[in-house]
This record gives sequence, C-alpha cells and structure tokens, in this order.
Amino acid sequence: MKTVEYHAGEAMKFEGPFSSSFICQIKKLRWAGARLCFIGFLTLGVTTGVGLYLLAPLFSYYFFGTLRFWRYAHLGPRLIIYAFTMAFDYLKGEFAPSVPLAAPPRSKPDLSLVAINPSWENGDACADCGKCCNKIHCPLQEKTRNQCMGYNSFYWRYFNCGRYPASQGDIDRYECPKWVMRP
Repeated sequence: MKTVEYHAGEAMKFEGPFSSSFICQIKKLRWAGARLCFIGFLTLGVTTGVGLYLLAPLFSYYFFGTLRFWRYAHLGPRLIIYAFTMAFDYLKGEFAPSVPLAAPPRSKPDLSLVAINPSWENGDACADCGKCCNKIHCPLQEKTRNQCMGYNSFYWRYFNCGRYPASQGDIDRYECPKWVMRP
C-alpha cells in the first residue's frame, strides 16, 4: 500500500537537466525566507514591545525549540538587550552577520574545514567550555552549568552557532580549545 509520503515524493520528482538546479534554488529561497521572517518578527517584537507578547510562542520556538514560552519568559529582558546591542553594533559597523541568507542551516561546523583538536577530551561535545558564548555575553547561555539553552534550535541552526567555527579567525577570536583547522 502506497503512503501519502510516497505520492508526495512522486509528485516532487522532476526530470530533465534543470531539475536539481531548480530544487536547489527552491531550498535556498526557503532558507533565505526563514531567516528574513525571523529577522522581521524579531524587529517587530523588539520595536513595538507588543509584538513580543503576541509572538511569544514563536520566539520561544525560534530560540529554544519549544512553544512553551512561559518556561523562558524570564529571559525576555536579556534577549531584548542583546538584540538592541547587536543592532547598534551593526549600525556602527562593528558587527556583520557572517551567514549568507541562502546558506543551508547547520547543526555543526563544516568538517571538511575543521577537525576536533586531538587534545580535546570531551569527544564531540563542547561540554561545559562555553568560551565562545562567554566572549559575546550570549543571553542563551545557562550560567550555572555553562550550557546553551538554545542548542539545536532554529536560531542555533540558521545563524552562527551551528556553523561555528568557519575559519581560524573564529577559533582565535573565541580562544576555542575544541577545534583546529584542517591543513
């Protein structure tokens, strides 16, 4: 018996020389659209204030991966201050987003560029290091255990966290003991 997923997959099959290019462009549009929606909703929420309350479940999903906004409501002021700080730094030219709008979301760095440092003792995990988060005063870092509350959330995957590090400059800037660049 054929399932709905099978029929949907059959309907999405394209044949011809432009099929893979077309699918790739659609994916890039989707990734760019997701980032632009995030930026738009964040701008609406931070500038109006009312938007923060109306969109609380959405922001909870974006930053923490859950719609249960009441669990993270106490972090609202820290996130707002952080958003304004990033916006002012952007306007002053001290901060520029390093992720292209159409880049695919990532949960880990590009392993063709970086490798885990042989002296790193925690395997794949960052454990309780948190140097990168401490350096930028990230409001999503849980202070007592030094772990990320937004790990693998939309924000993590679509912006810098999930793809860190991307260069030797990133490793040096955050004094990261876990990663080394591949030769």
